[in-house]
Amino acid sequence: MRWILLCLCGWLAAACTSTTVNVPPTFDPFPTMTPGRQIVGVLPTSAFNAQAALLANPATAVALGSRPTPTPNRAACPALLGDVTLPRRPATLDEAKGAILRFLQEGGTLTALREGIRVRWQMFGQEGYALNTVDLTGEGAPEIILGWSAPGREGVLHVIGCRDGLYEFLYEAFSGGAEPPRLLKAEDINNAPPAELAFATVTCDARDNCEYVTNVLAWDSFSGRFRSLLAAPLNTLQQPEFRDVDSDLVLEIVINMQSNGNSVTGPLRRGVNIYDWNGSSYVLSIVQLEPPRYYIQIAHEGDRQFSQVRMAEAAATFQLLAEAEGLRYWFNDEAEWLRSYALYRLLLAYAYLDDPRQGDVFAEIVTQFPFVEGSADGLPVYAQMAYRFLEAIQQGAGLHQACRDALALVDERREALTRLNRYGTRAPTYATLDLCPF
Repeated sequence: MRWILLCLCGWLAAACTSTTVNVPPTFDPFPTMTPGRQIVGVLPTSAFNAQAALLANPATAVALGSRPTPTPNRAACPALLGDVTLPRRPATLDEAKGAILRFLQEGGTLTALREGIRVRWQMFGQEGYALNTVDLTGEGAPEIILGWSAPGREGVLHVIGCRDGLYEFLYEAFSGGAEPPRLLKAEDINNAPPAELAFATVTCDARDNCEYVTNVLAWDSFSGRFRSLLAAPLNTLQQPEFRDVDSDLVLEIVINMQSNGNSVTGPLRRGVNIYDWNGSSYVLSIVQLEPPRYYIQIAHEGDRQFSQVRMAEAAATFQLLAEAEGLRYWFNDEAEWLRSYALYRLLLAYAYLDDPRQGDVFAEIVTQFPFVEGSADGLPVYAQMAYRFLEAIQQGAGLHQACRDALALVDERREALTRLNRYGTRAPTYATLDLCPF
């Protein structure tokens, strides 16, 4: 490390000269998706092509087009008008589902089904529901949407329809608790009939911290089943809203993020996320975040840019973290090590960019965290990693070897990872290579 002392004068002189302050990075929202509708067509098969010559005759074409198809008839359902009673309380879910289908097949009404589950079975729960006002399959007849507490106190949502005169279960989703999934929407939300079904499973802890896992389903007539309109279920701390934000007759999914976080999630950015319909699915379209409230949130943003190799932006973000004032610490012991982490990551970014300002950064590290022979273990781990990294660079090593030298400290000082990996379920998870990926 003696070479460091020889270089200090030059670096400290550079550090004392005025430098241009980086403009704080902005976190722009994603562009709004263009709403639209999907048109699906089936290309002719080879078997169809073999008969193409026959279509020149109009009468033959009409005959071929009028042939019966195996398409199920979902509109011919038994009328729910009969005086039917549910059997005794079932012991299993399969037994209950069989009883419900027999009840409907014999003409039992939806009102009688609801009351039978509530009174005779005592399985409707506090948040149960039963409705048959929405056509989810586009066949002209409404399906039954049933939310209840199945045997074993297992909340479940069922969609029941009929095919060729026989009732059947088209879909089921479990809540993981005693109450059924919460029904959010059962209507045409994307201006592309038939109607969609949106629901959320809700999990709350003893302190009433709740988590919503939301899905949106649409009927796929080609496969004869429901498909999700989301790439992955939405996992949020607030219940989503469905609103036509841009007045295009399509409801957007609006996530209002108003929580600062808790001991489980870690610190959270407040703001709003909007998912818009792009013609085939709902995708994240707009992100509007409030300024960070905690220093660690700036570090997470810089690390996200760093992992995407947006080094100039990452450098500006870590420069902002090194200079920021007036924010809050999530843990009481953050101040010193987070400052050293900001300077270390800034040094890595400048080294990748071959930016001469890496000398200024190292001078700042030497000033704030001076190295004294034999006292390296008393330095914050990230300051010590910075010393090792730049020592390797000054000795002619490339970025890869410099990273290997710096990362050798992680096995000796595990706090390099444990300090970063204690920020809850919503925070990024760090591995050793994340600390110096070159």
